[in-house]
Amino acid sequence: MLKRNLRVLKWLGTTPAIAVCTACDREFKVPLDILKRVGGAVENLKLQFSEHQCKKDEADSTAD
Repeated sequence: MLKRNLRVLKWLGTTPAIAVCTACDREFKVPLDILKRVGGAVENLKLQFSEHQCKKDEADSTAD
């Protein structure tokens, strides 16, 4: 089973704007109103990542 990691794909200056899950390639985008604060953008991406379910993880767990 692949380990899930959050990888930033696009930065606006020092603010992360778009990230992806390394296991299932799901993309996460920071809403425009949150992009003004670096800390808010980071927290938003982490929250989206922690709440998602990987499609590939579900397929791997049914194979066991």
